[in-house]
Amino acid sequence: MNFDKHVFNHYPGPCHQVEGIGFGSEDMHMLPDGRTFITSGFRMAGSGPSFEKFYKQNKVKGRIYLFNMKNPRKVVQEMTLTSTENFDKDRLQPHGISAWEDKDTGRVYLFVVNHERDGREKVEKFLVSFDTVSLQHMKSYHGDTTFKNLNDLVATSEDSFYYTNFLYSDSTVGKILENLSMMPWANVGYFDGTAYRIVTDRLKMANGIQMSGDGRLIYVTASLSRDLRIYDRSKDNSLQLKEVYPLYSTPDNVMVDHDTGHLYVALHPINYLAFAHFTDPVNKSPSQVLQIKLKDGSVSSVTELFIDDGNLISASTVATVFNKKMLVGSFLDTLVYCDVDVPL
Repeated sequence: MNFDKHVFNHYPGPCHQVEGIGFGSEDMHMLPDGRTFITSGFRMAGSGPSFEKFYKQNKVKGRIYLFNMKNPRKVVQEMTLTSTENFDKDRLQPHGISAWEDKDTGRVYLFVVNHERDGREKVEKFLVSFDTVSLQHMKSYHGDTTFKNLNDLVATSEDSFYYTNFLYSDSTVGKILENLSMMPWANVGYFDGTAYRIVTDRLKMANGIQMSGDGRLIYVTASLSRDLRIYDRSKDNSLQLKEVYPLYSTPDNVMVDHDTGHLYVALHPINYLAFAHFTDPVNKSPSQVLQIKLKDGSVSSVTELFIDDGNLISASTVATVFNKKMLVGSFLDTLVYCDVDVPL
């Protein structure tokens, strides 16, 4: 639980909180041109009373934002959602997010994990309109037994994706016991456009997932075992474990740099403060960002780019870098933008 651990603030350059966003910026997906989609308003069934009180007092709701890394001084834009027969925008509780860009048509599809308010685990698919800053709902994926407790996903085409289940248990008590006993029951699944299947399991809280630019590697962060796992991806989309790299801190989401292939991982460095924050977001929790360089698909070096005691940003969940500018998201706190004045 890291009761004996302390952090001392350091940043890669000047940092400031981004205006215009609501509560939380839990996950993001950045396109190669710097346009970045952000999920906000994280919530799941079975959240505790303090969490629910915070949610209601602050009128938190599920939102998806758009931020342009090329225009950092502008505020984020909330994307417009329209309810349909199969989708109720007021029931959206977004978590993981991933975009797929069709190189032939130029269309961008956005996939979002939705812990819908009745407790159903779903993945929503949207068509993006940048002109109107809106999302047109196209499809809901749900009902399969491999959807247990979804966390993140990464699209592999306009109708296929990998997804992580961070816990196996359905009940609140079961989830608590699974956490405390550190049972390796989490897994990664794959939907190929027709069928769902589990492609790797025995993970301790599978969290973030990303894919290398060439599609050959899959990166998964395991929170309870505090490591990064690198998998070789086969032609049939099955996964073979290539490397387990210890991070000595609790990782959340992982992002891939489009230009360099480097990884950026947001982490929770002090566990007891993170758990207190997840129970009641009023409590502050430190934030941390690591840059992980790879060589031949294996980790070659790790640099801590950012760490904060929780006053600038509490409980960092995701980070990405574009043209030496860094964006750091949080569980239910602020969104932070930093200049990166150190070598990358």
